[in-house]
Amino acid sequence: MARLGFSSGSRKIVVVGSAASGKTTLVQKYVGGTPPSEYQQTFGAELFVKNTNEGKKHSLQIWCCGGHERYRALLDQFYIEANVVLVCFDMQSLASFQEVTFWYNEAKRTVPDASVILVGTKADDLDSSIVKIQDAMKVSKDWGIDFRTVSAKTNANVDDLFDLVITKL
Repeated sequence: MARLGFSSGSRKIVVVGSAASGKTTLVQKYVGGTPPSEYQQTFGAELFVKNTNEGKKHSLQIWCCGGHERYRALLDQFYIEANVVLVCFDMQSLASFQEVTFWYNEAKRTVPDASVILVGTKADDLDSSIVKIQDAMKVSKDWGIDFRTVSAKTNANVDDLFDLVITKL
C-alpha cells in the first residue's frame, strides 16, 4: 500500500545524532546534492529522497533529524515505520560520541525492529580523531550493530554506508 505519495517500494531511513555531527552533510552528499560550506542547523527534520537500482529498486525516504535538544520531543513521529536508523556522531567530538547511547535507546524504544547502524562522521583524518575507532567498535559490538566511519568532505565510505543500509532493507 502506498503512503505519503511514495511507491510501495519505498523504504524509510532515519538519521539521528547530536547537533553539528554532520548528518545533513552526509545525506546531501549521498543523494547528490551540494552540502553547504558552513554549518546550517536542521530545524526538526528534513526529508531527502533517493531512488536506487541496486538489487531491488527502492525509493529511499531519508529523514535527517535535528540533533538539538529542543527538537527531541518532536522526533518520535519521524521514527514511525523506519526500516533503518543511522546513529551518527562526530569523530572529532567526544561529547557527540557520548550522546550515541541516548540516540540508540530512542531508536530501539520507538522502532525496535528497525536495523541500527552506528556511524562515525567527519572521519577525514582518523589518526587525529578524538574518538578512537576501537571505542566505537566496542559500543557497536556491545549493541550487536554495524559500525562505519564516513567522510562527506572526502566522500570516503559514503556510498559503502548506504550500500550497507540497502542490504538491511
